Amino acid sequence: MKNNFHTTKDGKRIKISDMETSHLENMVRFIEAKAKNGFVVTNGGGSCAEDIWMDVETYYGKDVKKMLNYKSYKEELDKRNKKNS
Repeated sequence: MKNNFHTTKDGKRIKISDMETSHLENMVRFIEAKAKNGFVVTNGGGSCAEDIWMDVETYYGKDVKKMLNYKSYKEELDKRNKKNS
């Protein structure tokens, strides 16, 4: 299923097609940097000190791009760049 929404840092969901071009450019650069340098994902849980657990994994490359929906951002940005050239 294609995800055509972006979640802002304050939790609002907006269509990727409704994002400002500068925001799209920033997201594409952000995802590309995380793909190159690593994207850390932390999971954990527990209800008391004896129960607490945490897993930390670092992802790179295609895995990061897939996790962060790179294709949708890049396609929208490319569509706009093509339209404006």
